[in-house]
Amino acid sequence: MNSNQLLPTRNYLAYALITLVMVGVMLAWQAWKSTENFREYHQQLAVTSVTGAADELELQLSELQRSMQLFANDHRALLEDIATDTRNEATWVLLENAVQNYFPEYFGLTLTNAAGEVLRPYFESTVGELCQQDIHTFIHDGYSQQGYIHPNPLGYHFDVMVPWGDPDKPQGVFFLGFFPDILARTLQRIQLPGHTLLLLRNDTVDLIEVTSQGTRTDLQRDFRLSGDELARILYSRSLTNSRWDLVDLPDPQLFRSEAARNATHAAIIFFAFAAVGLLMLQQLRRKEERRLQAEARALQHQADLAHVDRINIMGEMASGLAHELNQPLTAISTYCQAGLRIIAAADDKPEKLIHALEQASNQAQRAGEIIRRMRRFTGKGVVRRKPMDINGIIKNAVSFVEAELNRKDIKLILELADKLPAAVADEVQIEQVILNLLHNAIEAMFSGGDNTRILRVS
Repeated sequence: MNSNQLLPTRNYLAYALITLVMVGVMLAWQAWKSTENFREYHQQLAVTSVTGAADELELQLSELQRSMQLFANDHRALLEDIATDTRNEATWVLLENAVQNYFPEYFGLTLTNAAGEVLRPYFESTVGELCQQDIHTFIHDGYSQQGYIHPNPLGYHFDVMVPWGDPDKPQGVFFLGFFPDILARTLQRIQLPGHTLLLLRNDTVDLIEVTSQGTRTDLQRDFRLSGDELARILYSRSLTNSRWDLVDLPDPQLFRSEAARNATHAAIIFFAFAAVGLLMLQQLRRKEERRLQAEARALQHQADLAHVDRINIMGEMASGLAHELNQPLTAISTYCQAGLRIIAAADDKPEKLIHALEQASNQAQRAGEIIRRMRRFTGKGVVRRKPMDINGIIKNAVSFVEAELNRKDIKLILELADKLPAAVADEVQIEQVILNLLHNAIEAMFSGGDNTRILRVS
């Protein structure tokens, strides 16, 4: 099978490789596009989640402040009594009980005068410097508060402040501290699977204040976001009246897992397509091989038919030649025999002339015999089985190739057994078999590298 015959198979392979490359590119693009769509979808979810949680937290802080203002207005007389006599334990207990009824999750309370001086600390120790600073800032800013988390040995908390007393001229500040759990529950309820809602300090950007688990002290990690985490934030929004930014931070494996899943699906589809393509290519290759074999058989059959035609033509030509040459050869032989009889009757017998005439007669008879054998060999006669001499048939067959053996310098060695029994067969068919064997042997000699060529027939 030459290169031209393999060309269709090579074309199929080239087409298959081009198709696989195109399919691979399309699948890779589809996997990337699916991952991007997944990212955009979660981006929209983050916007929705942060917006909803921010609105609810702002409402929650606003409602706390409104409720405290109503409480301060309703209990103004009690607050004035405490401000008048800060050592009166009974009035302070009444205030604590009332706050407990209205705000069961409060952490601590503080009451100040109009100058921001603490009238009575809630805990045994004095109010911390940070809280006192926030009170003065609250009064200085026109009773506007920016909430944030306060560290405290007893618990992290955030404060909510309202003025108390005369609305036109407040008599002081009433504020309560709350544990961040009320904020954490809101975050936990709204945040989505695979996402984390965080309250960050907007003046430090990366400091975590509150998560769905509580304050940063409840986290088993660093209190600050890493650079990678800051880069992963999908959406953020500042909360009004606070120092907080609410952000949505997706899990680190959210998009990686989706990308890996899409890549795996694409790879499965690609290898399945490749396997089907290879099977189809194999089938096409086998079909192509069968086609080439069929063409080769058809060509061989045509060659065989042409050979048979040539043999038939040779047979007809041999018959014609035999008919045309047989009479001249017979005449030559007859004239030679006549010449020999004339010389035999004469007194003078030249030996050389006798020998020449005998040789001429023998060669004419031999030529006639060769022509008869060729005519018989190429004829279209029916199969005739009869007893025959195997050695004679072999010698007849060898006589057909003697000229070729001499021309190709091949030495012939006949090793024939004597007194072989006669075999019953068709003489022409046996000669054809022996001739084929002889021709095959001659052709095989020239395919090797040995210069010594001997044809042994035994």
